[in-house]
Amino acid sequence: MEEYKAKFINFLFQNGLSVSATPDKDRQLKSKRISPWFLNVGEFNDGLTLDKLAGAYADVIVDSDIHVDSLFGIPEKGVSLVGPVAVAMANKGKNVGWFFTRKVPKEYGEATGLSPEERRKKEIVGRVPQDTDKIGFLDDVFTTGDAKYGAIETLQKLGYSAFSLLAIALDRQEVGIDGKSAIEEYESRTGIKVISSLKATDVLDYLGKQLQDTSGNTTEIKRRIERLSNYLRVYGTPEARKYVDANLGKLEQRIIEKDRSVIPACDIPFENFEELVKQTADVEGIGGYKIPAIAGRKGWETWINVARKYTNKPIIYDHQKAGTDIPDTGKEFMRNVKESGFDAIILFPQSGPETERAWIYHALDNDLKVIVGGRMTHPAYSVSEGGFITDEGALDMYRIAAKAGINNFVVPGNKPDVIKTVKEIVESEGISPVFYAPGFIAQGGKIEEAAKIAGDKFHGIVGRGIYKSEDMKKAALEHTSQL
Repeated sequence: MEEYKAKFINFLFQNGLSVSATPDKDRQLKSKRISPWFLNVGEFNDGLTLDKLAGAYADVIVDSDIHVDSLFGIPEKGVSLVGPVAVAMANKGKNVGWFFTRKVPKEYGEATGLSPEERRKKEIVGRVPQDTDKIGFLDDVFTTGDAKYGAIETLQKLGYSAFSLLAIALDRQEVGIDGKSAIEEYESRTGIKVISSLKATDVLDYLGKQLQDTSGNTTEIKRRIERLSNYLRVYGTPEARKYVDANLGKLEQRIIEKDRSVIPACDIPFENFEELVKQTADVEGIGGYKIPAIAGRKGWETWINVARKYTNKPIIYDHQKAGTDIPDTGKEFMRNVKESGFDAIILFPQSGPETERAWIYHALDNDLKVIVGGRMTHPAYSVSEGGFITDEGALDMYRIAAKAGINNFVVPGNKPDVIKTVKEIVESEGISPVFYAPGFIAQGGKIEEAAKIAGDKFHGIVGRGIYKSEDMKKAALEHTSQL
């Protein structure tokens, strides 16, 4: 990392930039996402801090070699920046004008029917640009871009059309709800180049350098790196995700040690659960146990304590179905699941992309392994089967998870064509999938057929075929032999 950039990040950490090591200090953004990191430009509210911040803006604008005649401050944060940045640019030999627009015109009613030139005099504070001036925009960060598009509309009403750049302090490198980079979309739609003093990956670089240079306790720094990295895995642009994979390694969550196994679905009364685990725990082909949402958190802990009397194999929580609530609820939900003792969680994020991303992020943040499903075993689920969920929407659940680095997926074992399609989709995202499949015995699927299509890493989820047998160990041996 360049020395000037490291010094600037250090300055930011002292004056408004935070990356929290614990969830209690997270911030909710305008986008409603709960973020472990945040830059509050409003903290730069004295002469010294504002001077340094303005200097960083001036550096990135001058170094961009993009021509600017006048700077426009986008309300609200950009208004306080535009004058100081113009001064900083003049100190670097580049003299430009600066301006912003009044929130309310000076006189009500008079603006109606005025020419652009007359409106400019009433609405602009600062130097009024010429028609041919190249105008650059200033703001603090870029989230969805609503204020940035609004600024263009404001200036177009004043008769301006020559816009050259948008300078921000920090590029969070996030995608929007649609999974696209909000900045790339803005650049494509407007032709305006977005430049920033720093990117999210610069902050990760800085934290990594801190880790190398620190001889004392590094636990907090490691946790900050981990939390920011997980956030970028889920919400980051392809560029940010690629950086995380290259520098910190791909996610690759291995839940079951064996490549193939059978997982008993323990959808049974608690009084029968201990016998099920007792009879099957030493069967080599049993990979773990799937616990249902029967008794709430206290019940989960009781079930897990019973299972741990006989096995250390992974215990997977199946909420049936988790991910159907609003994004915010994922934070506490995942904390409770982790504290109960589960190793992994199954999500069916039918509430949409933002819930899916939030719940995956909060699961990773709590060191839970994640399994994501989209299609189900029963008839009349997807639209093509007569159900409510569109086929493409269900497949998007897998796509979004794969983009976040998730490699564990639930697929319907009785629908081989769906397994094939999901496999193709996640592999196209660079993921080597591990499949978990229910839908056998009572629902007609065959383990050997599903396993053949799924590939090398496959775990059949079997419920009634084991727990309704008179000899559960014998049934477990029979099903594992089909792998």
